[in-house]
This record gives sequence, C-alpha cells and structure tokens, in this order.
Amino acid sequence: MISVIIPTIGRESLELCKKALKKQTRPPEEVVVVMDHERRGASWARNEGIRRSGGGVIAFLDDDCIPPPDWLENLIDALDRHRADGVGGTYEEADPFLSAVRRRRGIPESEQIDLSGLVGAGGNILYRRVCLEACAKEDGFIFDESFRISQDIELAWRLRARGARLVFVPTKVKHLRRETFFSFLRFQFWRGKAIADLHSAQRERHYGVPIQKGLLWEPSDSGNRSRWFRAMWLKLLGPFDYRSFNGPKEFLLFWLSEKFQVAGFLFGMVFRTVGSRSSGNRT
Repeated sequence: MISVIIPTIGRESLELCKKALKKQTRPPEEVVVVMDHERRGASWARNEGIRRSGGGVIAFLDDDCIPPPDWLENLIDALDRHRADGVGGTYEEADPFLSAVRRRRGIPESEQIDLSGLVGAGGNILYRRVCLEACAKEDGFIFDESFRISQDIELAWRLRARGARLVFVPTKVKHLRRETFFSFLRFQFWRGKAIADLHSAQRERHYGVPIQKGLLWEPSDSGNRSRWFRAMWLKLLGPFDYRSFNGPKEFLLFWLSEKFQVAGFLFGMVFRTVGSRSSGNRT
C-alpha cells in the first residue's frame, strides 16, 4: 500500500497536484493532504501526514509539484530492484531563473545508489515506513521540526548514516514555484541559516557520513580545518559563470543571493553559539 503525503498552505496548485496523482500508471491507495493553517512548517505537516497514513510505503509531494504519470511507478520500481529503503528524484523548474540555478548543481541524469546526499528533495521522494519508524524510535522524531528549510536533507542524511540504502532516480516532478527578486534573497538567507544548522549537526553527531558533497561537508579528520572558510570565500567572490544565466539581471540576482546565503550562514552559526553559551550558563 502506497500513501502519498502532501503538506499544503492552501496554494491553488494543490488541485493540479491531486489531479496528477489520479493519472498515475501506478496510483496510490491513499492520498493524505495536511493543511498547515498555523504555518507550523513542512516538517510538522509531513510528520502529521505520516501519523495519519497507513501505507507501508510513504511518498511525499509538495502542493506546488506536479508529478509525471509514471512518477510512482518509476520510484517503486527502483525501490524494489535495489531493495532500497528510500528513493528520490529531483525537480523540473517552471521558473527559468530557478531552472538555471538548478542546472548549476550538476544533478546526475542516471540512476544510482546515493552515497553523497543526492536524495533529499522533499517534493519527490518515498520511503519504506519501517525505515521511518526505526528513525523515530532512535531519535524521537522523523522530520526534525526545528528545521524550517532543509529538513528533508537532514532526514535523508540521518537515514544514510544508519545504513539505509537510498537510491537517486532522474525522475523529475514539475515545480511550479516562482520567485521575485526579494523573495529569492529572503529564501537564500534562511537557506544559509539552515546550512549552518546542518553543519553544526554534522559536527555534533559524528556520524562519519557527510551530508552532501562540498568543502563544507568534508569529514573533520580530513586535515583541512579551514575548509568552510574557503567555501564562504568562494561564495563571497563568485559565482563567475554568468553564461549559465539568461542575461545580466538573472546573474546579478544569483550573485547577490550567494552573499545573502553567507549572511544567513553566519547568522545561524552565531545564533547557535550564543544559544549554547546561554544554555551552559543556566546549567
């Protein structure tokens, strides 16, 4: 039995998402829509959806994502063939600017076992329930509700660290999100804060498994303790690949957004440091 969970804040695109599920070549037995009236966040909504669902396999979509007709069929096929615990894909961005941003990430076009954080797009992923329940038993939660952004990446990392087999598939869902100049800058700031939270979690938990590829996520025993300074330095100066974007306006927005991400990262690191010291003083 497959359950599909859709967190929503009431976007009009929800109906398009639900219609696409009815056209699946392998339709789900259950669709659970969780309305987040109080804006508690996607982590809460996904956890609530898991509590309400009954499927042995749980898939996740977002209310602004439109899956192709063979979406579930492809994911389930990969799950069975690899005897995997989870399978995830990526997005096809409707917004040309977001499409250019995504192309820069070098997302592979081939199916493969995830060893480096490829799986984690919260609007295009499924897991076996038993795997999620084991995670809940170990940590006391499935999606970490302290994360407003990147909670899907954090969950996939915890699962991989505990031996879960995750598989990346090149199946894409259409992402209808549109960004304005200022909304993207704001998003990148909070994305930077989430990266700081992930970075701190990796240092504190010592799983020995990096969250993703990159300077920031190299293991601490690599001998390069200044790696995250180099990562920030690259963001402060770059990017330089202006040809990846459709014109100078798009390039300027992304170049500026990288600085906002660094600001969010520094804010997150300072926030966690001050919070830790305050907790220590109260103790």
